[in-house]
Amino acid sequence: MEEDGDVVVTPGEVLGKSSDLKAGAGAYVSPQDHAVYASLTGFRRILSPPPDAPDQRPTVEVTGHKAHGPVPEPGSIVTARVTRVMARMASADIMCVGTKSVREKFSGIIRQQDVRATEIDKVDMHLSFHAGDIVRALVVQQWFQLVGQRCNAHRQGKLSKERLPRLEDDEMK
Repeated sequence: MEEDGDVVVTPGEVLGKSSDLKAGAGAYVSPQDHAVYASLTGFRRILSPPPDAPDQRPTVEVTGHKAHGPVPEPGSIVTARVTRVMARMASADIMCVGTKSVREKFSGIIRQQDVRATEIDKVDMHLSFHAGDIVRALVVQQWFQLVGQRCNAHRQGKLSKERLPRLEDDEMK
């Protein structure tokens, strides 16, 4: 049985708690806060479990309003091309999630502390990676960062010089 087929959600939007819902297509469970998040823009659907299923939590899924390619999410194995190498990290453009190529552009960062499990301080990023290298990596986390205290808002085709209000952590969930 389907419910909520007309509610539109966007990537990163909280769909519920993993204790109450199972993540289906277009959704994933965050290992940090155990919440279920949308990984696509589309319509939220909550599917009731079959009566004989051992796990009686409903499944939440997001069906895209357009054809979407795969989206990297925590736990995904990705194939990426290294674009830039710095002292403590390397930037990469993600080309495939699993065995499927991505349609949109996704970027990732390979951090020095994530290259290997031991002797992290001895990792030389310039010896480990070069621009153009193809790497296979595990997505550890997704995060968004405010890049400056002063940002300009884009309104009606013009840039405004007004200061944007700061979002608190509880407003972003």
